This record gives sequence, structure tokens and C-alpha cells, in this order.
Amino acid sequence: MQISRTLDYAVRSLTHLASNKIVVSTIKDISAEQHIPENYLAKVMRKLVQRGILRSSPGPDGGYSLKKQAKDISLKEIYEAIEGDMQLIDCMDKGEICELFDGCNQRSVWDHLQLNTLRFLSKVTLSDIAQNDFKNLEER
Repeated sequence: MQISRTLDYAVRSLTHLASNKIVVSTIKDISAEQHIPENYLAKVMRKLVQRGILRSSPGPDGGYSLKKQAKDISLKEIYEAIEGDMQLIDCMDKGEICELFDGCNQRSVWDHLQLNTLRFLSKVTLSDIAQNDFKNLEER
């Protein structure tokens, strides 16, 4: 399993916003601080606005800000905003059933991995990442 560059950039930019004392940041500021190309970042930010994670404000004092508190934004929500529903392998696509579905010995392994990954991503918040605080994840 590999994290896409787009997801990495999304988490880095959101972490920047969650950690920053300035409420609104511009693409230029985030790009410079996080070493993300501005054009690429603009596309990422657009997706995050469309999914209701970010707020965009136009004008000379405009930029991007979190639409919710960082503690209320899960890594699962960020993942799904960027990548869509998690699908570890093609045969787990909800719209199609593989011809080997009934006799597949490995399906339960991948299903288990996917469910546990989604459960973990649901527990981790943007606040946890921004504060580098993962001590209490098992208790959640």
C-alpha cells in the first residue's frame, strides 16, 4: 500500500493550517512552507473545499482556512476527499463481483486489512497529526 503524492500534499497542507496561528493561509504561503508546487496545491485545495474540509475566501486578505476544528477532521475524511472510497484490490469494488468471489481464500484477508485500515484512519484526527500526539489512539 502506498500513499499518493496528492494525499500526502493534502495532509501536509491541512496540518499547516491546523498548526498555524494565522487563521487564513494563501496557496503561496502553504506552498513555500510545505514545499508543494503551487499549481498542484491549488488542485488539492479545490478538492478539499468541495468536500467541505476547507473554506476558501477570495480577495487580498483571502486564502484557505479549516471549515471545522482540527479535532473534528479525521484522516479517513481526508483520505476519502482525495482518493474516494478505499478499495485495496479491484475485486473489492462494490459494483462488481469477481468470478472467484465465492471460493476466494484471500478475500477475507484483504477485507480485514481494509476494515482495520479504515478504523485506524477514523481514529486519527488532523489535530493528532498537527500536535504529533498519537498516545491515546488505542483508547478511542
